[in-house]
Amino acid sequence: MLLPSEIEAKVMLPVLRAAVVTLLVREYGFQQRQVAKALGITQPAVSNYLRMARGKMREIWGNTAMKEVAEGIVMAILNGKDEMEVRELFQKGLERLRKERVLCQAHKTLEPILDVDSCHICD
Repeated sequence: MLLPSEIEAKVMLPVLRAAVVTLLVREYGFQQRQVAKALGITQPAVSNYLRMARGKMREIWGNTAMKEVAEGIVMAILNGKDEMEVRELFQKGLERLRKERVLCQAHKTLEPILDVDSCHICD
């Protein structure tokens, strides 16, 4: 039995970070060091997120809300927003993904017997 907060920490946040890292590196030409500094993570973590972008949770990766949240965070970084503002965007983005039931998709993938249509724990 997985709790929504576990799904958020173990799946949603890493997928969101991977989306942001991938956009910064592949679309905006950031070096891994620059991404690490902007996100307050290590360069090896950036490398791991880039590898993750190729496989894990593909259906969540392609979700419209996930893309919009990631793009918003990237725009904030490109516009020089400080670390606290970027952190807040991550948090608000995770809240949106929960509210729009993207988290439910991930939960269903990990626990196929879960009836996500009748579950409203996060509402």
